[in-house]
Amino acid sequence: MKKVSLLLLIILFGCSKDNGDNSPRGIPQDTVVSAFFGLDNLLPGLLCNQPGTLLDGMPVNFKFPLDVSSLSETDFEVLDGLGNIHIPNCVSLAPANENGENRTVLLLGEFGTAETNPPVEVKVVGDLFTTNTISGESVCSDIINLSGITTTNVIPLADGPSLFFAQRIDGNLNECNSGTQTIQVAWNGGITPYVSGDTESDLFQYYVGYSDSSGILTPHAPISISDINDNDNFHQLCFSTSDEIVKISMMANTVEDPNHDPNLYSEIYVSSCIR
Repeated sequence: MKKVSLLLLIILFGCSKDNGDNSPRGIPQDTVVSAFFGLDNLLPGLLCNQPGTLLDGMPVNFKFPLDVSSLSETDFEVLDGLGNIHIPNCVSLAPANENGENRTVLLLGEFGTAETNPPVEVKVVGDLFTTNTISGESVCSDIINLSGITTTNVIPLADGPSLFFAQRIDGNLNECNSGTQTIQVAWNGGITPYVSGDTESDLFQYYVGYSDSSGILTPHAPISISDINDNDNFHQLCFSTSDEIVKISMMANTVEDPNHDPNLYSEIYVSSCIR
């Protein structure tokens, strides 16, 4: 795999974007959640050791963590609106590659043109494997070969970011210094604060968690936010309630993607291990 400079990847994730899937060989249909056409010819080719060129950036988001040792640019094909097939120049899990993350692969290359010929489908064509989740994650995963799985849920360049994943975490994965439970959330691309004057530590005030009592959802405000200032698409929300948080929402116009598009209202249910 062609390695991508972590420092330069921060350009996309830190400054920076339901399911139309086929399910081969019994792979769960929602394993690949979405692809996000995050930037169009704005990333330096040096990211893929190709100086002097400008590249597209497309995060592809998965429900389960991926095995980095099986990851290669040749694992992916991107189909544009005119039927052309594109192979990424390089790929990386960084910077969202801490334990408990590893669900977003950044594809870099030429994948079409936002206004006239956008990407419409992403397919896994190589032997890309998921891994088992680790202690402290509420989601469970098996080792699955994702070869053949496809998503047509390619989010256009002009759309803002949205939540694609949430789970309960504890133990060594938990970075909250206070509270009774921690919910990890993931966006479909890198985000930064949208409201003038906000820093990433201020974003907790726009999230809401919900507990469920006999079908009635009760809102709870996080007391703080952690896993910040690392230029990726993951946050940890710290709650003081003893009621189990089952859903997370985020107010509109509070974060933006690398293309400076603000988010719409977004919500996601907290995933748990069901076998």
